[in-house]
Amino acid sequence: MEVFCLGLPEQTTDAHLKKSFLPVLNSLSIYTFHCRKMNKGLATLTIGDAQKAQKLLDRYGSMQGKRRPPKQQLKLFGRPVTVTKSRNNPPDEFLLRSLEEEEAARIQRIPRLIPSTATKSQKSFAISSFSCGLWDYMGQHAVFVDYFRYSRHGTILFGKSSLNISMPAYGTFPELEIEYDYSSIHGSIYLGKPFNPTVTISLAIAPRLYEITPSADDIYDAAMLAIQMNDLKVAVPTIPTKKRVKSRIDSLGKASDAVAATCFTYQFVLNYTADLQLILALKERQIPKLVSWKTSTIPPPVTYCEQLVLFVTSLAHQEIPYQLKYQLQMLVWNGILSPDKVNHLISTVVQFYRRVGVDLAVHCIQNLAKKVQYAGPEADQADFELGMLAKFILGFADTGGQEAYLPYTRTSHPNGTWIHRATVTPLGIYLTGPYWESKNRILRRYPDHTDYFMRVEFMEETGDPIRFEQDVSLDHIFKQRFRTVLINGFFVGDRHFEFLGFSHSSLRSQSCWFMAAFTTETGEPLDARSIIRTLGDFSHIRSPAKCAARIGQALSETVPSVDVDLGVVELVDDIERNSRVFSDGVGTVSQSLIEKIWEKYAVRAKIKPTVIQIRFAGAKGMISLDTTRSGDVLMLRKSMRKFEAPDAFNIEICGSGIRPLPLRLNRQLIKILEDLGVSEQPLLDLQQEEVDELRETAQSPILAANFLEKANLATSAMIPTLVRTLVRLQLNFLNDQFLRHMIELSVLVKLRELKYRARIYVPQGFTLHGIMDETGFLREGEVYCPIIDDTTGRRKVLVGANVAITRSPALHPGDIQLVNAVNVPDESPLNGLHNCVVFSQRGSRDLPSKLSGGDLDGDLYNIIYDERLKPKRVVEAADYPRVEAISLDRPVERPDIIHHFLTFMQQDQLGRIATLHQSIADQKKQGTFDQECLTLAELHSTAVDYSKTGIPADISRLPKNKRLRPDFMATGPRVEIAETIALADSTVSLDEEEGETSFYRYYKSKKVLGLLYRAIDEQAFMKELQNSTKNLNQTSPAVFESLCSYILKKCKLTLSATIPVPRTLTHISYEDNLINLMYQYSPTPWASTITELEVFIGNIVGKTHGQTKRQREASMNMRADYERLVEFIVSQIRNKEAGRQEALERSIACMALGLEDDDPVRRGRSPVMSFRWIAASVCLQEVERLQKSTRF
Repeated sequence: MEVFCLGLPEQTTDAHLKKSFLPVLNSLSIYTFHCRKMNKGLATLTIGDAQKAQKLLDRYGSMQGKRRPPKQQLKLFGRPVTVTKSRNNPPDEFLLRSLEEEEAARIQRIPRLIPSTATKSQKSFAISSFSCGLWDYMGQHAVFVDYFRYSRHGTILFGKSSLNISMPAYGTFPELEIEYDYSSIHGSIYLGKPFNPTVTISLAIAPRLYEITPSADDIYDAAMLAIQMNDLKVAVPTIPTKKRVKSRIDSLGKASDAVAATCFTYQFVLNYTADLQLILALKERQIPKLVSWKTSTIPPPVTYCEQLVLFVTSLAHQEIPYQLKYQLQMLVWNGILSPDKVNHLISTVVQFYRRVGVDLAVHCIQNLAKKVQYAGPEADQADFELGMLAKFILGFADTGGQEAYLPYTRTSHPNGTWIHRATVTPLGIYLTGPYWESKNRILRRYPDHTDYFMRVEFMEETGDPIRFEQDVSLDHIFKQRFRTVLINGFFVGDRHFEFLGFSHSSLRSQSCWFMAAFTTETGEPLDARSIIRTLGDFSHIRSPAKCAARIGQALSETVPSVDVDLGVVELVDDIERNSRVFSDGVGTVSQSLIEKIWEKYAVRAKIKPTVIQIRFAGAKGMISLDTTRSGDVLMLRKSMRKFEAPDAFNIEICGSGIRPLPLRLNRQLIKILEDLGVSEQPLLDLQQEEVDELRETAQSPILAANFLEKANLATSAMIPTLVRTLVRLQLNFLNDQFLRHMIELSVLVKLRELKYRARIYVPQGFTLHGIMDETGFLREGEVYCPIIDDTTGRRKVLVGANVAITRSPALHPGDIQLVNAVNVPDESPLNGLHNCVVFSQRGSRDLPSKLSGGDLDGDLYNIIYDERLKPKRVVEAADYPRVEAISLDRPVERPDIIHHFLTFMQQDQLGRIATLHQSIADQKKQGTFDQECLTLAELHSTAVDYSKTGIPADISRLPKNKRLRPDFMATGPRVEIAETIALADSTVSLDEEEGETSFYRYYKSKKVLGLLYRAIDEQAFMKELQNSTKNLNQTSPAVFESLCSYILKKCKLTLSATIPVPRTLTHISYEDNLINLMYQYSPTPWASTITELEVFIGNIVGKTHGQTKRQREASMNMRADYERLVEFIVSQIRNKEAGRQEALERSIACMALGLEDDDPVRRGRSPVMSFRWIAASVCLQEVERLQKSTRF
């Protein structure tokens, strides 16, 4: 039932209303309701239980159209409120369903809820000021050094997920809010003693700052109060009502800029001493540990700004390499050490550098940063003394650092180079790296100057992309904070870095390239502007978006292959009809030339690709093998050529069809399939097959090995083979905690991909690059799909009528079409192709453009030949008018490209549109056929092209957001990786958190996506999985120790008989490189790491539900990096040059390192558990080889 409430203050918010209605409704046993603020003092209450809602009306209600007073007058905010039954009948169906779901969940949770105390615990406390600074030490006692103090009265709130500071407006100072996520608090929250009533926290990352400008109503009320107090006889002007504006800001004033960016310890001064005990008594589980501590606060000897000036001046005058200056500046900018301490350490670093060289000196500073990351009461003060820091640096080479620094990537990845990174956030600039990255055309052109280039990301403090926040303006962050960095650049050491450009993929990930000016070996001075001029002629391009995209071709990560002469290049016209380009982005390559490419690219691949995505000079797109051409021929079409680049004649490779990719559905495709008549049962069956396989995988060693191999998880460490060997030795890998956690986490990642992204595997389907039929054989509506399975080597051609074909992202119901998959004659040149889908060049419209606006310059297409998933009907594809890119009346300049990058970051609405489409498609009876969904599909198409046109989607056309979402869009529990693999407990108190309410309500979806979502109970799955391992024989010998005994017995050796291998050569080398990867692929590499397990299995788990696209892409790169590390470490263990017998003995010695419990060199660091299993895998292989060649 819906109830109207009239007479409420205009200034009140939904959160204030809910808080005020709580005691009123709770007294009537109403615990679940929805309130919505409207205009003119009106609000609505929606209550799921109509009988309980009637009780509210019986007590406080007025009869509509009658003046009979209520039995009891309801008063809120000191005002009488009129309560009547709404005439809107019935209330919103999905709102009622969300309330029913919420109430059912509340009742189910009651036995598990944290009991509320008799009186609600106070969570908000008055403060008189807060300070930002650093921990330091006086003797052995930790003290807080106050570098910046903000003296204003306010409140500190211990909320549901964060610590929140609120400071009302005062004089000319605006209202402020500061949010400190509990997850970012390192260690405990320290409460001072009565003589110093403070709350002190240390953060891993900077907080979020907000400024709130008053509404017109606030100004009006303040004016009225002033008039009444001063008894002024003047009229008050009428001020129109205006909503309060909450804006994200980057500073609390100039004095705080550098402090807030690099000092992550905050102290709050309480107004009342008695509040210390009230805070200490808070029992909410989400609040970090509260500790009473005798906190001392001291002023700094000199201001933070003075320290910075001294540090920068001193660093600039040092005659040391830039790479070392970068690391020293990183210590300061990342808040690891104060500028004063780093300044005092410079002379020690210079001394060390002159003794050991730049590479080891850089490695030493990187290790120092990891060693002293967090000071505070719980840390060892000795670690932060200047003498100890200097001792660490000078003794680094003597404690294993020299041998541990093994640049494995230099030899195993010739297309890579070391690149520094900077992350620009609303408050700071954080330096990381250098990290090994794939080269682009510019980096290959200047191989001796790659350290003059830097990858720069513009991110949230958490390391995530900055996204739309409801009711929060981000204008200041984008238009002032980020724009200033993009226009002015920044200094690192004595180098000034300025904006260079970005690739298409980096634009969407909010990253770009900066560079510092340098002079080449020939004496040519180069900066960002002159380098762009060397890439080609862009003067004819008037669109900033297009010009940026063309420059971005040289910044895309590519693999070089072969250089070709201009004489082998043919430029031909496109095949066009009805203003459609059937050959858009696709050319051909001769047999002779592609064989030369194979010699450089895909050398190890069993199946050589016949379709390749390339960048060549100023052209881009796909090339396919044409066996009819003799000699070296590269045929490009005019649609492929984007600009003139006269001196870039290497065929650079972006991707290829080495193997057919598996087909996995997603929520968008599933919803369209449902709307096109596909029944729910086949989808449920396919998902259940995967869940059953995962359940069996976690309990069967053989199935676990197969699963890891199939999913390419932990294969670089040879774990699948190891697990099979353990089975033969009657050793259960689940008895080992590390291996058990490995399989549990691997299974959980896949399970969450199913539950939260509906990534259902379709065995009867492929994902393939698309090209055009150059022969003209295929008729309209026909495709040719030749496949070679890289495991069996068998070639087959898909043949069948009405095969479904689509492309992601798909939002329009016409994005799925039916085609006929056909074979071609034996003599056809198309028989030379494999692992691609060939489209016809006939018809009135090219098929790729019907599939979510696809083309042939590298797009992937999904082919589904599972009869159960065949749509029952097909509708006409969308045909949106071509949007012309924004053009200028002059050549594009650097500020134009910067403006495009900045506005794209702020106005990119792709994710928002797709999310809203999912929600509305579930709520509307017509699903994706509903007009609102069709409008969203069109806006999505515009948003996809925004990067190339500069025209953003018109958000004024977005349907109204009801703040109601289906249950399958809810976030899931956080994965916790510690002593066990666990899903965070979502148990909460019955008490509502003050000031914190969920923006969305979720209802139980009755559509197929809701059924799929609820078919997986991940909590129950994990409980079942872990319970099954509890019954293992706990008294059985440890797996690793038993394996060692077996190998030694087999070899008739003892540990003393093996060749001793210095720990520094293998174990520490592996450990240091592994930890570097743990930092590199963390969202906040300047502050935290991901876990060893995530690197080992090649999957970044993330915070909630499924992986983000950013995490998935990072996981792929991390997996490749880890594979190279393992390959290098294995080669070091084997040392093949020493002979097979010694390789065995070395591998046994390395395996034996895993039996040692303590390492004095790395004491204090969490132990690395994966090295022992890599060594064991190598050892088993060497034993097997020796068995084949000799008798024991």
